[in-house]
Amino acid sequence: MTTNHTRRGFLKQGSGAIGGFALTVVAGGAMAQGKTKVRFSGYVESEEQLGTTLKVLEAYMAKNPNVEIIPEFSNFRSFTDKLATEAAGGNAPDMFSVNVDLLAEYAARGVLEPLTNWIPDPLDVSSYQAGSIFACTYNDQLYAIPNDAIAPAILYSPKKFEELGVAVPPEMFTWEELHETAVSLSRAHGRGFWGMEDGGGNYVPCDIFLRAKGSSMFTPEHTLGFSAEDMATWFQYWADMREAGGCPPADVAAQAGDNSASLGIVRGRSAMLIQMTDSYVGIGALMEDPLDLHMLPNGHAGGEMKNHIYDYAGNSTGIWSKAADKDLCVDIIRFMHFDPDGVDLYYEGSGMIPASTAGLDKFGAQGNREEKKLVAYLAKLREDPAPSRRPGVGGLGGMFRRANQAVAFGDATPLAAAEAFIAEAEEKLLALKS
Repeated sequence: MTTNHTRRGFLKQGSGAIGGFALTVVAGGAMAQGKTKVRFSGYVESEEQLGTTLKVLEAYMAKNPNVEIIPEFSNFRSFTDKLATEAAGGNAPDMFSVNVDLLAEYAARGVLEPLTNWIPDPLDVSSYQAGSIFACTYNDQLYAIPNDAIAPAILYSPKKFEELGVAVPPEMFTWEELHETAVSLSRAHGRGFWGMEDGGGNYVPCDIFLRAKGSSMFTPEHTLGFSAEDMATWFQYWADMREAGGCPPADVAAQAGDNSASLGIVRGRSAMLIQMTDSYVGIGALMEDPLDLHMLPNGHAGGEMKNHIYDYAGNSTGIWSKAADKDLCVDIIRFMHFDPDGVDLYYEGSGMIPASTAGLDKFGAQGNREEKKLVAYLAKLREDPAPSRRPGVGGLGGMFRRANQAVAFGDATPLAAAEAFIAEAEEKLLALKS
């Protein structure tokens, strides 16, 4: 297996490149006449993922010339905005991507079709990783098929640590030790460099931070699992990091936006970044120096050290409950995930790690350097598995970024930001239950 690193040019162009590529394909496909048309909308992390997705869909159409799949792929934020509008208007795509939070929202609203009638034939998920299946389940029913297996990680530059004479933390370490490491890196380098990038706006590591304190972002009952005071400690952690110089100030952090090419670690201005593993290949492709993976902290000073990091499906495929031909949508999923020809076309060179045991074994044995590292990292987490990530609400990422930025720019205290977040999240949770 090989991974094509043309992503460097793609990400430097920003999200517009992905939308432009997808729209060109949509325009061409929409002209076909006399065929059964299926709209397939989703989000992808890279040009590579877009390319392999289009490749597998084209292969399906070649085998089924009476079918026209209309692909509508973009980045996550553009996709979710468009999907929200279309779902509200009763015009959702026949098939579309979801993550764990979107799935809970659209399953609760009746937008997604349960896949019960197609399990285990033709969709046999018995060999899929438990965390990925859990991320696709709502009220004990499976609503989507996992496209990948991901986990949170610290992406770091071993070369920067070596150059600056700072030791890489041990596998199991505390959040306080992460703070000390980041500050040490900043001080060793000097002006214009920060040990790590601001992770305060990322809700998955916040969940792990809270779990190490005995709380969690969400409960099994789909309620908030923390107090405002609990969450305030998270925003305070990053305020202290900024104050000590371990991560950049608000104005510098805001410059990166959604463009990975603008990240400090890519530009050589930081050594660590908390991110999901599905970004590892793409971000690494933008860097001159090698990138490696490290576990997040798994405890707080004086507390228990235990693995709180989990894997789950970052991207999954579901079916609209009002799709005209659900069996056809299922067959497209079957080809992508269970047909050997389709699986090879979909995953090879995509940067994604499949959630199936067979797929993981294949990438672990035959993958390139980055793919083998990802498989090994995911396997390490399963040696002492943590409870899976629980569903949240749609728009969680934006809510978190706004709260963290409010603290960073001095517009809110950590407690006020936490209280504002809780009010918005509880309003969304209540809407799902009404």
